[in-house]
Amino acid sequence: MYIWSNSEGAISLLYSRPVFIFFIVVLSALLITILMQNKKQLVTGLHVITIAIISLFISSLILFLEGIIVDDLNLSGDTISTYMFLIIVALCLINLVTYSFKNKKLQ
Repeated sequence: MYIWSNSEGAISLLYSRPVFIFFIVVLSALLITILMQNKKQLVTGLHVITIAIISLFISSLILFLEGIIVDDLNLSGDTISTYMFLIIVALCLINLVTYSFKNKKLQ
């Protein structure tokens, strides 16, 4: 079952936005942890890759299913969810690049 609020022709699935926000918070915390670590390694490469893959997979699945629901109801999509997904993708890439540069610097 899904709940939506139809304001100005845009559908907002109320149960998908908290998941996107959760992944943005987790990825931001991971970025801060990567930037704060010194010689003591708090985060490993396996952690960064696993969190990135899981967050990308789940958020893309939610965005895809939201698109199917919107298409079935003949409504327009939610731009905020799309922007949140793009933020998640950007944070995943930034985390991977930052960890690789930080790891080379520490060794």
